[in-house]
Amino acid sequence: MPAAKEAGPATGERRRLRITLRVVAVCVIGPLALFALGLWWPCPQAPLPDAVDSRLIVNARIIDVRLGSAGAPTHVLIERGQIVQIGPGVKASAGIPVFNAAGGYLLPGFWDMHTHAFQLSPQLHFPLSVANGVTGTRDMMDCPQHQDSLIACVADKRHWTRLTATGRMTAPRFVEVASFYFEDPAMTPAQAAARAAAYRARGVDALKVYNRMAPATYLQLATEARRLGMPLVGHLPKAVSLDQALQQGQRSFEHAHLLTRHCFSDAAHWRSGALDRLDPVELAEHMVAGYDAAACQHGIDAMRVAGSWWVPTHVTREEDARATDPAFLADPRLVYLDPLSRWAYADDLAATAARYPGPRGQAALRGYFDHGLALTAAAYRAGVPVLVGTDTAIGGFRFHDEMALLVRAGLSPAEVLRAATLDAARYAGKEAHHGSVEVGKLGDLVLLDANPLEDIAHTRRIQAVFMGGRLHDRKRLDDLLAFGRGQARSPAVWTKLVWGFVRSPVSAEL
Repeated sequence: MPAAKEAGPATGERRRLRITLRVVAVCVIGPLALFALGLWWPCPQAPLPDAVDSRLIVNARIIDVRLGSAGAPTHVLIERGQIVQIGPGVKASAGIPVFNAAGGYLLPGFWDMHTHAFQLSPQLHFPLSVANGVTGTRDMMDCPQHQDSLIACVADKRHWTRLTATGRMTAPRFVEVASFYFEDPAMTPAQAAARAAAYRARGVDALKVYNRMAPATYLQLATEARRLGMPLVGHLPKAVSLDQALQQGQRSFEHAHLLTRHCFSDAAHWRSGALDRLDPVELAEHMVAGYDAAACQHGIDAMRVAGSWWVPTHVTREEDARATDPAFLADPRLVYLDPLSRWAYADDLAATAARYPGPRGQAALRGYFDHGLALTAAAYRAGVPVLVGTDTAIGGFRFHDEMALLVRAGLSPAEVLRAATLDAARYAGKEAHHGSVEVGKLGDLVLLDANPLEDIAHTRRIQAVFMGGRLHDRKRLDDLLAFGRGQARSPAVWTKLVWGFVRSPVSAEL
């Protein structure tokens, strides 16, 4: 048998090449293949409610959100998704299922009036919203173009609402969709007018303004909004005064910054940019310490007279105030966030902590937050309608946090429940079919096992949610939570989310 030949240089080179190619395959081609598989892998649908949209709910105590009272146990008959009879002697026709509320408290479904929907919200966000009793949502950022790989567009939202209305999807109903925000300070009045017309043609309901709009562009957009019959909503641009915005008919204002910035003695200097020299800590301190009661009352009265609405989203300012709080950073509900959202959430908190460093910075943010709560209570007492919105991660859970913060501000539980239901329906012009438990209204309902008029924390004690009469009992609600948590951990969802993010033209702005 011939002796084995000694490997020459060429043979060694080939061996190294083969090893290199295998390493490349494992380190590059393998992950790319897995990434492609994740993009291809279909997303499962969230658990659906019971298919029947007619049922008799017995032994329920109805919360009258107008009067702020709880009634004696009674029966509620829903047929084809609509409440048709209420009373202790109501009976159902043969074949209609009966649900025993066991003395629980029945109230209209909650409406979150400041949210943002994404292409993957059916997997990540909507299940959590419904599981927390949120049956309606006001979306505050449509996509800038007809389609987007990350942001859900108005056509998506309309489609999802139709599916929800027929029991083929689990999601809140979209009650208003605002445009992508008007923000660019270089945008001309003519460009703003053209964009407004384009959004109107696509079926967007409202035009959203943001922080850096030039006054002349804002004025032109307000004119276009009136001409198109579209409400102007969103932030109060820095260079525009509250009086100017009210004169132009801005219908809603978002976030607790609104009155804190208006109600201080140097508001005009701040709007002009003269206070830009102050660091963030000094500015926050200055806004709180420089509170001008007369200017504040003037602004509040003007808001009431104009009929404008305020969505303070105090949970967003709480996030600022608690950006370094270990308990807040370890919120167990963060398990419902996908890795990209959780990273963005943590990054935002870290950036806030860096801008407001040390004990002084933390004290400034807490003072700013508490001041905002007090101003919300003052505005509400003066007749400015307040709505409940979140604009934050894990929005379904945080909706209840927002209601609790409004009670902390000084509103009663009854007033907060009215804001979360009937007032929200009034804002959207949908009071005829939503916002209270009454004959003729849709059967979008939440059943609690304790009275929320006694303690707003009882809104978290949900036993059932009805969407157009279709039932999510406690088991189904738990299934929704498990589904949302599972999707947040899903590699296929992460892959689609990252791919959508990198391809979206708005990713650099988020």
